[in-house]
Amino acid sequence: MNIRFFKNTRIIHKWIGILSAIFVLILSVSGFLLMHPEEFGIEQAQISGKYLPEKYFKVQHARRRIQSLAMVPGSGQILYAGTDIGVYRSQDGGKTWLQTNQGLFDQDIRALAIDPKDPSTIYAGTSRGVFKSEDAGDTWSDWFDETSGLTHTKIHDIALHPDNPEILFVATDGGIFQSLDAGESWQPVSTKQPVQIVKFSASNSDILYASGKTGTLRSNNNGRDWNPVWEKVIPAITTLVSLNTDPEFLYSGTATGLYKSFNGGRNWVTDPAFKKTAINAIFVNSKIYLGSGANFYSSGDGGDSWKHLSSFAQKINAGSGTSIDITITEITGLAGKSLYVGTTSGLYFSEDGGENWEAIDLSGAVNQLSPDEMKMDVVKLVTEIHTGRFFGSYSYMLVDLATIGLIFLTISGILIAYYRARIKSRKIAIGDLATDRAIELTETTEELSLESQEIHDMIEHITGHIEKCQLVYMDQEKKEITEISRHLNTLDKKMHRLMENLGELEQTEELEQTD
Repeated sequence: MNIRFFKNTRIIHKWIGILSAIFVLILSVSGFLLMHPEEFGIEQAQISGKYLPEKYFKVQHARRRIQSLAMVPGSGQILYAGTDIGVYRSQDGGKTWLQTNQGLFDQDIRALAIDPKDPSTIYAGTSRGVFKSEDAGDTWSDWFDETSGLTHTKIHDIALHPDNPEILFVATDGGIFQSLDAGESWQPVSTKQPVQIVKFSASNSDILYASGKTGTLRSNNNGRDWNPVWEKVIPAITTLVSLNTDPEFLYSGTATGLYKSFNGGRNWVTDPAFKKTAINAIFVNSKIYLGSGANFYSSGDGGDSWKHLSSFAQKINAGSGTSIDITITEITGLAGKSLYVGTTSGLYFSEDGGENWEAIDLSGAVNQLSPDEMKMDVVKLVTEIHTGRFFGSYSYMLVDLATIGLIFLTISGILIAYYRARIKSRKIAIGDLATDRAIELTETTEELSLESQEIHDMIEHITGHIEKCQLVYMDQEKKEITEISRHLNTLDKKMHRLMENLGELEQTEELEQTD
């Protein structure tokens, strides 16, 4: 491994470790607080809105699609509208409205349900769970999501038991969930299919109906067991009304028509007036009212004949000359002939049984609370932090990056450990190499000593020849000189060899100093 790459890996390893530690610390602390809210005193604590992002209190879009309508039973005056930007409340029969969103951290209101025993208790189903208000919608003090056992939080419908409002059922993409303690905890009772609607029978509170895109389910024992019904008789139900009659009357709207049963669902008949016509909403008081697309119908004879009262598309488009795609989503009514129709483009009111309609302007009903007046439960804030929603839409990307970082942390840690092991083994090998080199150096030193002795003997031999030169005759001079030259050449070679050995010795010492 390159030493520069090793250093860079160690630096990246360190910073990823620090960031991952912060990420794990946030998850651990927030999770621990959520597990012990009472011990830390945060269960009832609240934090001022001025310390929180504006996204929790201000509406960003204002299409005002009406997605649910709920009326307080017996009041004749109090009405709630659930929209894609929050909840609106009217206490004077729809003349004036107020937006009541304090504590609603998801303002996509899919369903509303009012406690029949205590009308000040209201449940709102959203895409992020169920919210509960105990003061007629002024504040939404409780929020039930995954931490309560509601593992599928996109709520499509809510049904309260008519005799025991502690019992709730919700329809979700993960099936049907039930609460036996007014929403504090939830458990799944049917996970066979995604469910869009869930309703109690008006004639028998032990019977419930639920339906989704794949068919209809029924429970005959207060939600404990669910079984498919009407599989080959009617298609998936989009809206269902049950009447308190004996036998039970059922009106089911589907994507391909209106189906009626006058014996509790044992037999069904197709209404010939709405063959292959999508039915979006049904409401029954003294008459039956039906919404199909933008068209509004009524029947005063139990559905034997129908009167086309209005087309919302025509009324709205006539004044502007523009084409607006409008679909009726909800229908409800007060005492007398007052009717309310929710559509994909707003809320409409009629005082004459649907003959004439007025559009209700909700734009002036926005809650104008100051940041100091807005409050958020600390438990909910910790939940937002723990789930990552507090940090915005990029939090899931950060979670992915943190996961990748942990993987890199593991891999880089393994590489660093492997590199350290190699360095350690190399040092051991270098130690063994130094021992061998020391032996070689000792042998070389001994050889040099022997050669030095030979050189010394050679020099003495030359000295003897020179002494002889002084004693012999002149005619023998060449022979002695030749002998001297031979010995000098031999000495020269030995001296060169000695110098080479000394050079190798110096290089070895330099290498040992470098290591």
